Amino acid sequence: MPYTILLTCVGGELAPQMITTLQSGSRYDVKVIGVDSNVDAIGRHFADEFVRVPYGSAPDYIDVLADTVAKHGVDLVLPTSDEEALAVSRSKNVFSDLGCAIACADIETLELLSNKARCYAFLSSQGIQVPIWKQANTLPELKEAVGEFEERGIDFVIKPVSARGGRGIRVISSSLSGAEPVQVGREVHMDASTFRKQYMGEFVNMMPAMVMERLVEPVHDIDMLAWNGTPLRVIPRRRVDSARPNEGHVLVDNPDLIALGESLIKALNLSWLYDCDLMMNALGEPGVLEINPRPSGSIAATITAGVPLLNDVIALAKGETVEDIQPPFGKIVVPYKTFKVLS
Repeated sequence: MPYTILLTCVGGELAPQMITTLQSGSRYDVKVIGVDSNVDAIGRHFADEFVRVPYGSAPDYIDVLADTVAKHGVDLVLPTSDEEALAVSRSKNVFSDLGCAIACADIETLELLSNKARCYAFLSSQGIQVPIWKQANTLPELKEAVGEFEERGIDFVIKPVSARGGRGIRVISSSLSGAEPVQVGREVHMDASTFRKQYMGEFVNMMPAMVMERLVEPVHDIDMLAWNGTPLRVIPRRRVDSARPNEGHVLVDNPDLIALGESLIKALNLSWLYDCDLMMNALGEPGVLEINPRPSGSIAATITAGVPLLNDVIALAKGETVEDIQPPFGKIVVPYKTFKVLS
């Protein structure tokens, strides 16, 4: 009898890779139920069954997801978006009553990860390197913080404490004049004067906000598999294009990044699979950008390189040990485009 896993948010461009990897894995016979709020999600054409669900923040999301779990006899739910991870974690008892495991931490941990200011404060208390930062709860506090960072003579970043996927980020640099949208318009780079005149007002509806030092590219991701605060796999990878995580990765054997991932797992007492995004400060020291409360959207890169992270998640749910493998450091993973025949 196949092991049934439900993957959420299967509209991402790498969802087909995740689904087919699960279906063709040699360790388990797996059936994949894919769900997404978009009826045209690309993953629907690859999953064994597809169900349209509301957004993870919708009031009826859990009811629809629980009905899907019951109907299809789902053994494990793996949420792959922030809102869905938070929603299912809050309702773990609903799924445990159905005999279904949830591959995410308790809600207190996920809410900590989702609030960057709280998360930075916690990590700092644990001796873990984070960027120089300050929280602003009002527009006057934001104006004051911007002035303080200007006086430091460094580039800095302003963003809501609960920003998702680079949304609402404003990068301030003295080398610029005016505003320049980047990363498909999610970020806008500008000088401090332009921010004050044209962009500061937009934060009145995005408080609290963070002002933090701008770190140095390239961006790295760390895939962190853990159980009860014990690191099982810590795989750092460097993005080929820092602004576009699906454009390729290099798996790097960097002892500092591996140690950082292990420290995060232990400090947060993590179980299951998570993603940390980081960059370096001016001294070349790694600084945490964010820890996502779910697996990376580009986790297919690590899996393609030979790390069976999805099989690992199933093994943890079944109370089994993960495979003993040698991490394929040095491997370069690049994307390519193909087709699937539907009829």
